[in-house]
Amino acid sequence: MKLVLFLCSVLWVCADGSSPVLHEDLAMHGCSDSDEEEMYTLEGEEKWYADFKKGEGVYPQPPFIDPIRYQEEVYEQAVVNQQVCRHNLKIWRSGMKDLPDEKGKQQK
Repeated sequence: MKLVLFLCSVLWVCADGSSPVLHEDLAMHGCSDSDEEEMYTLEGEEKWYADFKKGEGVYPQPPFIDPIRYQEEVYEQAVVNQQVCRHNLKIWRSGMKDLPDEKGKQQK
């Protein structure tokens, strides 16, 4: 069994307070035993993601827009977030090991 842990947060911002949603900002942090994910989006478009294989943050924005940038430390924070995610994954796995699976057998 493969356990994947994801944490997503959505921020809705309204400029004048009258309409419920004008902008949608999403942050996603996830990990498993073999993969890790850290990304930020605005209005469904990816603004930034961590490329853990290259060891850097990537801004996949088209060249014709004013680029959205984060502080230089955002990649380092993504690495820390992954360490926390993997620690939490171990805790979840430990807590779930004695739960029966769908067929009623104990998980190992």
